[in-house]
Amino acid sequence: MKRIGLFVLALAACDSGGSANPDAPTGRDSTLPDGPLSMGCGTADPITGVTTETIMVAGVARSYLRVVPASYDPMRPYPLIFAWHGRTGTAAGARSYFGVTAAVADNAIVVYPQGLAVTAEPSDTGWDLTAAGRDVALYDAIHTAVTSTYCVGSTFSMGHSFGGYMTNALACYRGGATGIRAIASIAGGGPGPSCPGDPVSALVIHGMGDSVVPFSEGTGSRDRYRTDAACGTMTQPITPSPCVAFDGCSAALAVRFCAHTETAGSGHGWPAFAAGASWQLFQDSL
Repeated sequence: MKRIGLFVLALAACDSGGSANPDAPTGRDSTLPDGPLSMGCGTADPITGVTTETIMVAGVARSYLRVVPASYDPMRPYPLIFAWHGRTGTAAGARSYFGVTAAVADNAIVVYPQGLAVTAEPSDTGWDLTAAGRDVALYDAIHTAVTSTYCVGSTFSMGHSFGGYMTNALACYRGGATGIRAIASIAGGGPGPSCPGDPVSALVIHGMGDSVVPFSEGTGSRDRYRTDAACGTMTQPITPSPCVAFDGCSAALAVRFCAHTETAGSGHGWPAFAAGASWQLFQDSL
């Protein structure tokens, strides 16, 4: 991954955001079906609500939170959103501060994977960003489990800090027309120089004063996605401010960038607009 070694090990605890949950954005009618039926469509008596799930990955028990709308319809394909916590974070913490539930309402299934320790300290949780690593395998296993049980259409990924790096890694390894359709990276970095899965639609959000992951990591991500999607260099302001969208991207692709000046977490916090802006891109990518 591009410059990952310089910054990932320095990522601070990212399991608190302190921002109010954004309201669901306007745009595409989110009651419309999303894509073709998956294997899990039509399953009788599916479990809804918030559950903690355990899944075996390469002989290791892994866990994740799964959030299924109470109004779940087994014959309607739902977007599936992966949401990756930051370093030292937890799945429950990400669910709390990301604000995804308020943004998507009952219109998506959301999973929050739990990272394993990346050092000898058990609470120092994070992600393996390599193509053959344990966490890309975790993504594959969760995706198979959810799509086999629930009615799923398109898949999306979002993450904060180290979770942003993980999301960008997945764009490399699992992105594209038949994989992850769009991503949102908040205060992260990457992707690397060789990404067989992209191009994908992308939203990059980064604080200009971020003292944990430098702003240059965000602009590097932005430029990579813009180049891969064959976008122009001109932008148009979009909602929410301060976000912009690049002009002239390849058909069906969008690249958006939000450079903010919020100071929470030394500029590395979770912006109040992040969940709403991410969901807007995902809706526009359906």
